[in-house]
Amino acid sequence: MTGTSSKKLTANTSQSKINQGISLNEMPFLICITSSPVNANDIIDFVVTPKTFAETNHTDIMSERTERQSNIELLRVFAALGVVLLHYNNSSIGTGFSNALGLSANQFVLVFFESIFICTVNLFVLISGYFMKGSSKADLLKPVKLLSMYVVFELVAYLIKELPKGKPFSISTFADYFSPSYWFIFVYIALYILSPYLNLLWSHLDRKKQKQLLIILIALFSVYPIAWEIITYASKSSVWGTDSVSSFGLMQGISTIGLFGSGAGYTITNFILMYLIGCYLKCIEEDGKKFKTGKLVILLVVNVALIIYWAYVEMFVNGGAIDGTTGWYYESPLVISEAVLLFLIFKNMKIKKNKVINVFAAASFPTYLIHINLLEYFNIATFVQGNTFILILHVIGSAIAIYLISFAIYELYDLITKPLFKAISKKWQKKRYIDLSDQK
Repeated sequence: MTGTSSKKLTANTSQSKINQGISLNEMPFLICITSSPVNANDIIDFVVTPKTFAETNHTDIMSERTERQSNIELLRVFAALGVVLLHYNNSSIGTGFSNALGLSANQFVLVFFESIFICTVNLFVLISGYFMKGSSKADLLKPVKLLSMYVVFELVAYLIKELPKGKPFSISTFADYFSPSYWFIFVYIALYILSPYLNLLWSHLDRKKQKQLLIILIALFSVYPIAWEIITYASKSSVWGTDSVSSFGLMQGISTIGLFGSGAGYTITNFILMYLIGCYLKCIEEDGKKFKTGKLVILLVVNVALIIYWAYVEMFVNGGAIDGTTGWYYESPLVISEAVLLFLIFKNMKIKKNKVINVFAAASFPTYLIHINLLEYFNIATFVQGNTFILILHVIGSAIAIYLISFAIYELYDLITKPLFKAISKKWQKKRYIDLSDQK
């Protein structure tokens, strides 16, 4: 997941830096690590598409899951493409919003894509909760695989792009390749390590108490924080006659998430909330609850329309840039509900096991790691200022092209590293698991 460049965390300099490198839209995406030889499909249960024992050839926690579901694999591909589109928009990365003329048709195209895919990060974490509910183990090799792919891809990108320039080594330039755009990796790893404890807590609550807990969490960490973010954002506007320092004081120390506000949803708090929502969706499905696709689609259309409306209203009322809207913060109730609706719609799809979908879904996480290094070659500024229909084709075409390039790079990486991780998996058995199975 996660892209607006200006969904800014309003705290200090380091927070500003985060905004420059990532946006809610960047979403990071999927981590799905299983313990089979590193397969991006498996790179951490992020959007885990479970595998059978026969497919993994390992007796690990992933082997307990059912056969991979192509409808969810398709959702992963859809979300991964969305992440690219969001970063296409990002004022600091793809520069879409910074080059689009205000209130133009082209700006609306970007706003439309932004509003549809802004839920990507929440969606991926929700999927993790859905599939990982009930798991009492966490395999520490999985974060190692994830971090290894991250380090290798970014190191190679640095060498390819910077060495030919012939400039002296710069620590800041080198560090830029590793942060802050990949914040999601580290927050998700933290969530993954905590997941057995979250699952244990969840399993000891009956359905009524689970629902009660979610209502409390949404009120404390979604509704209340976003209300204060709206007030703070408005108070910074010249319309209200206050400067950024005094208006920041309005929020400081009042948020239920942190001293400097909600962090726009880039927090472990929001990840835990989305994870438990995923657990709850799995529970009510087990109870036989079903949702009609037609109604879900109507609700999704209304949801997206409200997000777009929110963005434009804040822009008009507060006089700020449209990509600074609080409507695209991850903790926003509308962004959360959008993730739920998209998941349920794809879950209702009747897709037989499709090898093509399942194979290409393997590129979801690699796309997240690679795409930021590719966007600069797609001449985004020119197309954002050109014909609207051509812009739409360019946005979609760029996302597909980057996804296919990422898939090819991942296949090469997997070919090289598979034997290594297979050997590590065999050697590292002691103290590798967080196992709470004796606590149930």
